[in-house]
Amino acid sequence: MPLILHRTIENGAIALWKITEELEDLSQLAGLSTDDLITYSEISPLHRKKEWLATRSLLNLMMGKGTQINYHNDGRPFLENSHLNISISHTTGFVAIMLHEISLPGIDIECLSRQVGRVARRFLSPEELEFCTSEPELSNRKLLIHWCAKEAIFKMVPFSNIEFSTDILVSLNDATHNSGSFHGFFKWKLEEFLIQLEFLEEKEVILVWGCTPEVNQIGQ
Repeated sequence: MPLILHRTIENGAIALWKITEELEDLSQLAGLSTDDLITYSEISPLHRKKEWLATRSLLNLMMGKGTQINYHNDGRPFLENSHLNISISHTTGFVAIMLHEISLPGIDIECLSRQVGRVARRFLSPEELEFCTSEPELSNRKLLIHWCAKEAIFKMVPFSNIEFSTDILVSLNDATHNSGSFHGFFKWKLEEFLIQLEFLEEKEVILVWGCTPEVNQIGQ
């Protein structure tokens, strides 16, 4: 069980798992309920089966067995019979979870090897694009941090009709280190919400995570 990271943060925790197990081993670690087994039987692709099982295995490690993941109509996950909020992310061979006691969390991971330059204009503002491409040797790293940051913020926000290039903005000062803090901004109608974010390079992936109580009050 290659647990790469398990870190306590303020009012919560984050964890990262590299998926190396076979299906049988993951199934035993996941300890699926009857409802889980029904859902699992409907998953066809092998990599999706592994990600699904690894997510539940990692949650068991963080909280103990018996915690059930369910989903809202918009696809956002929640924990049955628990006061903790959860965010989940996966990429090729990895799965990450963030738990938080107070706010809706957001975590996103991407492989460092992924090239996102071709789609950069779809999710970046002109200013963000200029920043990300100003140093060619750091370009893809900056792009990945921006992408993960916007995905993480999207997971914290109770809306789906969001334009990444205009409604979610990122202010990243330095991408040369393996970890750091920076700010994101979510724009909704005439309001702008500041969101504190963290990033970390761990093994072959970039993680970005954060949460904000303010966003949870939007529309209330």
